[in-house]
Amino acid sequence: MAIIQSRTLRSRIIPLASENLVDVYITGNAVTPFNSVSIREVGGNFIRVFNLVTGINALINLFEIGSIDNTLGAGVTPEVNSADFRARVIDFARVFTVDIYVPGLAAAFLTNVTIREVGSDYIRVTNATVDRYIPFTTIAAVDQNSILVTTNTPTVTSRTLRSVLITLANGDVIVDLIVAGRVFNGVQIEEVQSDYARINNAAQTKFPLLDIVSIDVL
Repeated sequence: MAIIQSRTLRSRIIPLASENLVDVYITGNAVTPFNSVSIREVGGNFIRVFNLVTGINALINLFEIGSIDNTLGAGVTPEVNSADFRARVIDFARVFTVDIYVPGLAAAFLTNVTIREVGSDYIRVTNATVDRYIPFTTIAAVDQNSILVTTNTPTVTSRTLRSVLITLANGDVIVDLIVAGRVFNGVQIEEVQSDYARINNAAQTKFPLLDIVSIDVL
């Protein structure tokens, strides 16, 4: 007989963490880098998973978990708290460079980047070749890459990604834009409205702000 209850995924994850190692799959991905991990922390809207052998120490957004499989090995008793994903990303930003995972990509979307700014609904990451804004709605996981030699102090602000778009538009800044799987290289933001924006390509493409995957400043 099937088990019918009203439990949430978060509440089920808490005892599961103590019972088993798990494979965690991100939405849209048939393979995962988060294999045989122990769930070390269960926050308000994220979990932190760990595997010493494979170097995994990742924050995974609960809303982007596609599925969780039991695998061999004993779990550990997780830390359970009410912290949110944004707050823990700020903690990671101070100590680590990170790899960023997004739904639909098995490999990391960005690797070895430093989180320089945390807004109310986005982060800004940089390395030698990248200066990119990514909305939290796009981020499936943030995984530790390397420990920073000196502590990084990210700018923590309440501004929104829409405000960032307005600043880029007013400055005539050229960007590479990824929106809902489409890539627009070398464009400028021409218009920003309450829930959509328009770029200056030949087609004068308009797109919902919620569909932005990343904005790379050139």
